[in-house]
Amino acid sequence: MKTYKLFTLLFFILSTFTFSQRRYVDVVLVKTNNDTIHSKMMVIVNLFNKKLINDASFYKKAILVDENEKKKAKIKAKEIKSLSFTNLFDNKVNYVNDGNQLKVLVYDGKIKWYQRISQHMMDGSISYHDYLVNEAGEVFQLGLFNHRKNQLSKAIADNPELLKVIENQRMDNIDLLDILKRYNDSKN
Repeated sequence: MKTYKLFTLLFFILSTFTFSQRRYVDVVLVKTNNDTIHSKMMVIVNLFNKKLINDASFYKKAILVDENEKKKAKIKAKEIKSLSFTNLFDNKVNYVNDGNQLKVLVYDGKIKWYQRISQHMMDGSISYHDYLVNEAGEVFQLGLFNHRKNQLSKAIADNPELLKVIENQRMDNIDLLDILKRYNDSKN
């Protein structure tokens, strides 16, 4: 009898935490056949920071809900061309198709900045793998063995003024975004 009560208590606690993590955001979803859907999507938020959305809750399939927060449709990522919404920090975020899953479109300009999402099979943690793509379709991987300064220098090699600026930057996300915006402005 004690085991039953313990199991019931643990189930209640776990389900409370699980269900309390759900939030709903307004999304604009464009399917691969170019149908546009304006709806609410269920997302899972971090247990400790209720504004932090877990990409694992939708990067492989989006669960759309109606006004009463009842499931309306499940749309697989391979059927989604793009997905955008305002996150809980009031920032607009964009995701685009990456085959059977979505990837983050961090910056959309002459050079696009993407973050590919991967999930660890054992613990479910999410990793992001950054890369740039220029107008010619060349890919510049950003990561441990491909330093951001080197890859960005290759991507913007046709702009010598910005190459000089890169030398003195730390090249964190803010610096990278600044250089990409300046490069885009110089090409318009």
